[in-house]
Amino acid sequence: MNKKALIPVGIGVVVIIIAVILMVPQNKQVEPTALSISYVDTNKELQSILDLNQIRMSSPLKLNGFSIEQYCTFFSDEQLQKSIEYCTSTELLDSEGRYLGNIHMVGASSEPWYVIGVIQASPTISQMDEIKTVFTTMMETTVCECWDEEKPGGFETVSEWIDAAASHHLEAKRITSKSEISGIAQKNLLLEITTNTEGYLWKFIIPV
Repeated sequence: MNKKALIPVGIGVVVIIIAVILMVPQNKQVEPTALSISYVDTNKELQSILDLNQIRMSSPLKLNGFSIEQYCTFFSDEQLQKSIEYCTSTELLDSEGRYLGNIHMVGASSEPWYVIGVIQASPTISQMDEIKTVFTTMMETTVCECWDEEKPGGFETVSEWIDAAASHHLEAKRITSKSEISGIAQKNLLLEITTNTEGYLWKFIIPV
């Protein structure tokens, strides 16, 4: 079993390890005042913004049925994983055309439940700028452009949170560390870092 570590709690900082089961939508319905997004529109918006930041995002590959088990398995909770009936997957390339990672959207066929960013970083984490750009773009596109105002967890920016997570993971020398931040648009944002043979696998999960 992988060992898991936490970023220490600081002033106004709430960072805890959670099981993804806590993020399972319970009888998920779209409320009239809730942010309503679609697979098509969100993928297009992410692609447009990332392109301005020299990160190329491919057109989404649409998956369902047995393809989800092969390409879109992200959750340890079996109930949540089995409930996913639709998935889109896009590929990210950096400014030099090198593979960076993927952005996935999963949920029902009518609406996504989660947006998931996955980036494989080198042992030196030379992709830190790209990681920050991708995750900040995901947050601002699918949640809100309000981090500076709300400062969840006491962090001034998404980048500051990412730096804290990276620093702790490297110092702790554990296999996997996770941190959750709440308090922004009533969302729980989950950031996970796992040490692997290629360096560090970053995963950012946003419930939408």
